[in-house]
Amino acid sequence: MFSFIDQGLMFPIYLVGMAVSGFMAHMDPEQLDTLLRDEYGVFFQGEQLEQMMRMANVLREHGVALMAVFALRTLARFIGTLRMWQLRGDGLHIYITSQLLGILVPMIVGGPPMFSFFGLLMSVTWCYFYWTQRKALVD
Repeated sequence: MFSFIDQGLMFPIYLVGMAVSGFMAHMDPEQLDTLLRDEYGVFFQGEQLEQMMRMANVLREHGVALMAVFALRTLARFIGTLRMWQLRGDGLHIYITSQLLGILVPMIVGGPPMFSFFGLLMSVTWCYFYWTQRKALVD
């Protein structure tokens, strides 16, 4: 159930993220920099602000493609989860493949800043959880 809730929440967020990234892509980089520093400079200071600015620049340059990858990964995870729910054997394979590609493809599109050790750890945890449950259902 948690997977369905997660996927149901994240898919629309990624679609909105595609629209926002498309808007950011058409903005002047200096204008975007000024806007973000003025709005978020109160909340972030020093290195945190610079890290946010680097991520905003990645989103400005590659955001539409990244959000599309994340949305497709979420859709594939949904299909895999649904197929596991229906006790189909290929559901786990679809789910694990989408998780692995969801870690690798964003790094290809957006570069090393897109790697998240926490994201990798969560993906491995969920894949292991589903694998153990599949083994329990089959036995």
